[in-house]
Amino acid sequence: MDNVLHLTSTASTNEDAYQLALDGAQHGYAVIADEQTSGKGRLGRTWVAPANTCLCCSLILRPKLPFVELPRLTLTSGLALYKVIEKLTGLNIFGLKWPNDLYCEGKKCGGILVESSSPVTSDEKSFVVVGIGLNVNSLLDDFPGKLQETVTSLLIQTAKHYSIPELFIQLRHSLLYYLKIHEELGFKAILKEWRKYDVLYGKEMQWLTTEKKVITGIGLGPDDSGQLLVKDRMGDLHMILSGNVSLKE
Repeated sequence: MDNVLHLTSTASTNEDAYQLALDGAQHGYAVIADEQTSGKGRLGRTWVAPANTCLCCSLILRPKLPFVELPRLTLTSGLALYKVIEKLTGLNIFGLKWPNDLYCEGKKCGGILVESSSPVTSDEKSFVVVGIGLNVNSLLDDFPGKLQETVTSLLIQTAKHYSIPELFIQLRHSLLYYLKIHEELGFKAILKEWRKYDVLYGKEMQWLTTEKKVITGIGLGPDDSGQLLVKDRMGDLHMILSGNVSLKE
């Protein structure tokens, strides 16, 4: 594979790709690892990826977009991931949970972490690292006990094994394709498609704010800027930019 650094083991492909981007790695360059020992998740979490069963990769993008638009690439990346999985499995049992997760029948199958260069970086040198973790050939016993009730994999859902390198090639192609749509047609074109696969829309959900307050309401999907809209039981509308969201148990 061209423009790919393939590692047997690393702490974090996002950290590796970020440093490579600072050093000038080109648009589309990627880091893929058979094992991550300290994978990074959203909100400071750790991404658990059993060795040799998961896709752990990070892609460097240098998008032709203003800096304020870069956080929205989380949804663009999610759409690119969904499209690959839908085509690969031929099933419509998967969906997207705002802002960065691939879900299947209420369980997490994959996640995305987007990290941008500094806001003071010049436009010519600005970049985004898109980290993607996907449970591919994992079994439940591969995960720690506390995760086994909340995670799934392509193997578990379809009873089929998949080539991780081939999946990566398809995913990189899909991500670059949807980035081009984002650049040329705008974020609204991405949102229109993303909303079709929203697992929170119309469902009762919970939002744990950064102040540790729990708000229960109905998910109304992301607005035109990418913020999640939730209507609580009093009828008040909330716009969520950060925090933890989940379907209400």
